[in-house]
Amino acid sequence: MAMLTQAQETSLITRANDDGSAFTELYNYYFPRVYNYVHYRVADSHVCDDLTSQIFEKLLSRLSYYQSGKGGFSVWLFSIARHTIVDYYRSVTRTHHTSLEFTVDLIDSEPDPSDIVAFNETQQHLLKALTSLTQREREIIALKFWSGSSNRDIARLAGISESNTAVILFRAMRRLRVILESQGMSIYG
Repeated sequence: MAMLTQAQETSLITRANDDGSAFTELYNYYFPRVYNYVHYRVADSHVCDDLTSQIFEKLLSRLSYYQSGKGGFSVWLFSIARHTIVDYYRSVTRTHHTSLEFTVDLIDSEPDPSDIVAFNETQQHLLKALTSLTQREREIIALKFWSGSSNRDIARLAGISESNTAVILFRAMRRLRVILESQGMSIYG
């Protein structure tokens, strides 16, 4: 789906309370980003599906409370997503809740077995490297790369400045690069 302009998004939000098709457009636009974010945080695809559904149910029931003056819609939506995930982990009484499972979109052809082995090896190295980051760094990386959020939106959601967001991202990515290179992984491959 093409990028929504601010005017289009505002119109959809206003109409979505009374018009199911407007809500459907918002859902279709934001679903991939929300799903990717949840999938990054929760490895189990069934739980991911359930949580994503809960997020959009909450969105629908709380849409009339959204106030554009307090921040962007995507920041508000990802705040709902973030709280839903935290609530889920509290309910299952786990203390460490970062899942770093990756997905691959396979095109029509079968991948070469050596490519699969190389990908799995790279994935394992990356998963190990990501665990060396702080929870905050992993959260910011998830918002940036799995949900496609802008630094401005991440800053609003995390309660930090936009420049601080950029610095955290830069430092975290630099640390990942150093760790991966120390493991003999080529990151430019």
